[in-house]
Order: sequence, then C-alpha cells, then structure tokens
Amino acid sequence: MQLAYLPSEVIEDLCQDDRWRLDIDPGLDAKHEFFLSWQHFVALPENASPYYETTEADLAEFLTFDRFEVLLPVPRSHHPNIELIRLIPGVNHQTLTLFLHDSFHESYFNDEWSARYGFLAVADRYQQFGCDFYLASYYHFSYLIGEDYEVAREVMRRKLNL
Repeated sequence: MQLAYLPSEVIEDLCQDDRWRLDIDPGLDAKHEFFLSWQHFVALPENASPYYETTEADLAEFLTFDRFEVLLPVPRSHHPNIELIRLIPGVNHQTLTLFLHDSFHESYFNDEWSARYGFLAVADRYQQFGCDFYLASYYHFSYLIGEDYEVAREVMRRKLNL
C-alpha cells in the first residue's frame, strides 16, 4: 500500500484536525510532546513556508510490520532506519501496539548503549473508503527495557557491524 494510491477521500479525511489528532513525542532533545494533525504527514502544504521547504520525502509512507500496513508520523527518509522490536495486536486486530527502534539520527545511535532509545506507537485500524490499514494516534519516545532492549541491542550490533 502506498500513500500516493489512497483515494482522495482518505487523504481529505485524514487531514481533518478534529477527527484524527496525533500525539507525538520525538524524544532525544525534544522537551515537549506535540499534538499534530495528520495533514502534516499526508499532504504537501498548499502555500509554501518561507522557513522550511516541504517535499514528498517529508511525508509519511506505509510500513509493513508482520503483514499489517501501518502509517506512522515519520518522514519516508526514516524508513530504512526503523526496525520492529515487538508488535502486540489488540482484540480483533482493531489496534496495534508497536515498539520500534529508529536510528535515523545517527549522532545518537553510534554504540550499543543507544539501543535503549525506542518509540512506542499505538495505531488504530482505519477501514473507510475501501481501505484497510492502521493509523498511529500515539507515537512517543520510549526507553526499551528487558527483552525489547536485547532485541534492539542486536539491531544496533548489526547496524554497527559489531
């Protein structure tokens, strides 16, 4: 599934601020969490910002985890650096809880110790306009502990060629 092939009704629906709010905490150096609209991740702005150029590469795109199509609030440029640590499907697969490791910001991910930094995502099933996928409503920085940390540590070892 690709964002570009979604029906226009889906994009319009996801851009409704009052319907699809997103709670995001990018972690690392960020001091606050943010409440954003999916509009920032699924559509280019109609009027260009004088401060920041938004391109297609800044938009989100679907990731597939264990055959589930998930839309996360991260730019496409992050995708090669995102690894699934653990996925917990909810009752009747209406919600997914995901523990992820995203090593996009290389300055923070240069040793095994950095494997402790992860993200927790909660994604609800979206079944409208003939589509069936999961849309994150919550995406927060999280410390990975226990077995999740060990899995992420192996990911980091592989990425660092250790």
